[in-house]
Amino acid sequence: MGAGRVASVAMSASESEEPVGGEELPPPEPLPYDGVVSVAVGTVLWGIAAVVMLFVLDDLRADGHLWWLATAISGFGLGLAGLWIVVRRRHRLRATAEAQA
Repeated sequence: MGAGRVASVAMSASESEEPVGGEELPPPEPLPYDGVVSVAVGTVLWGIAAVVMLFVLDDLRADGHLWWLATAISGFGLGLAGLWIVVRRRHRLRATAEAQA
């Protein structure tokens, strides 16, 4: 009974992946949001966290939490890289929209 049940579950899972009616669905439209504000806010927050931790550096070192500062600095640096990426993406999206208009 156990093997038959496994086979039926596997069969129903593969059937559910096919589109309804046998037609392929069109790809979804991209979201109108470019993400610049979200990445900018996150980057600023990581930067603020790093600056605050610089003021309590001795306490962090004494408690063995110096890696928190490294995490905040890494978050800020990666946020800057992400900001560069999303700003470039926003410019490409706007140029494409203008070209289509």
